[in-house]
Amino acid sequence: MTLANRITLLRLLLIPVFIICVMSYTREEPVFRFVAIGVFITAALSDGLDGFIARAYNQKTRLGAVLDPLADKLLINLAFVFLAVNHEFRTPVPAWFPVVILSRDVIIVLGSYLINEYFGPLRVKPRFSGKLTTVLQLSSIGGVLLEVWFAHPLLLATLVISIVSFVDYMYAGIKQVGNEDAS
Repeated sequence: MTLANRITLLRLLLIPVFIICVMSYTREEPVFRFVAIGVFITAALSDGLDGFIARAYNQKTRLGAVLDPLADKLLINLAFVFLAVNHEFRTPVPAWFPVVILSRDVIIVLGSYLINEYFGPLRVKPRFSGKLTTVLQLSSIGGVLLEVWFAHPLLLATLVISIVSFVDYMYAGIKQVGNEDAS
């Protein structure tokens, strides 16, 4: 197993620790918020590190191609779900927020599967809007955990960019299907 894949597995193992800390946090027990911040930062930085190692040292694997995005989506989506459940944070995450974020991801994955299954191999190209969405989602989670004054505007920006990104991915998918039908 490559070093990049081991780092990704570590990130997956950090997710339950993060969730336990978020759920255990109360204003009377602030240590859990601080531990959650540390675990979250470690997980977020490890995402960049495993990607760098995989590219720089030619450690790209099929396992890594599956585990890395899975770890990212699990961390982000579960973070929003459990932040929305715990009302102790200064900036509350509305209950509908994780539904929107998770629905976006599920529909994109389902659409990718259907395109790949019925219209030939899916040509996945990273989209700028997708990268920006991930950065804003991670920043929003960090903002809520750190209890910064701009966490609420950050959540709103994340919502807008997530929707824009969803439309961008849907347009790209429909365009690919249209090109397959034309040939």
